[in-house]
Amino acid sequence: MTKRSLLAVVAALVLLVPAVAGDIATFVDLGFSPDSSYFMFGQYGVESGTGKPYAELYLVDTKKNDFLPKGTSRRVFDAKLEPGQDGQGALFALYGETLPLVKTSKIDHLAPGRLLYVLLDGEEPPATLSFRDFKTGAAYDVALQKSVAENKDRVVSSFGFTVAVTAKDGGVKRVTAGNPDIKRAGVKDYIVRRIIVAPDEKTLVLIMEKRMAQKGDQAIRYMVETVKLP
Repeated sequence: MTKRSLLAVVAALVLLVPAVAGDIATFVDLGFSPDSSYFMFGQYGVESGTGKPYAELYLVDTKKNDFLPKGTSRRVFDAKLEPGQDGQGALFALYGETLPLVKTSKIDHLAPGRLLYVLLDGEEPPATLSFRDFKTGAAYDVALQKSVAENKDRVVSSFGFTVAVTAKDGGVKRVTAGNPDIKRAGVKDYIVRRIIVAPDEKTLVLIMEKRMAQKGDQAIRYMVETVKLP
């Protein structure tokens, strides 16, 4: 794949966010490995305080719901952006530094998974997500359980979720995921933005929007949770 083609693929997989004030990252789905064991995603943006572009890249072991060794990278670039620029170049620059691990993990940027659910901009997130996979006929109910503790200027939060899958024949299977014991400082809320199913049709990836506790303009980052379907 040529460098020009690679940049075109990355740009095509971007999850656009509304142009509002604040440090709001843009999520990028970078695809799965052929066996769906690994998933790669990134995010980029511009720091509201410094105006500097930043980028983050993550390689996830979908079976363990955890990062690969050396599978996380982040850089803030000492560059000045012109009006209208969004810092996308930071993602491309960081990607070049992670190519060896990308190749070892056999990430296919043309295999981003199949979209099952999306929360459109401006919509209020429901307490329980209910949607149908029109390819298989299965119905999904995803319930997110959040815990947020605030003490003066400090915010600590966690979450877990349950997934109920009703097959076309009426059989129901349930699975729990996430880790409520992981306390994340500085995160005041979680929203499920997208849910995709991996090419193996057995692995779900929940794309989570993290709303950060920050004075002044809002700040948004992303993370993912992976779960194997029963």
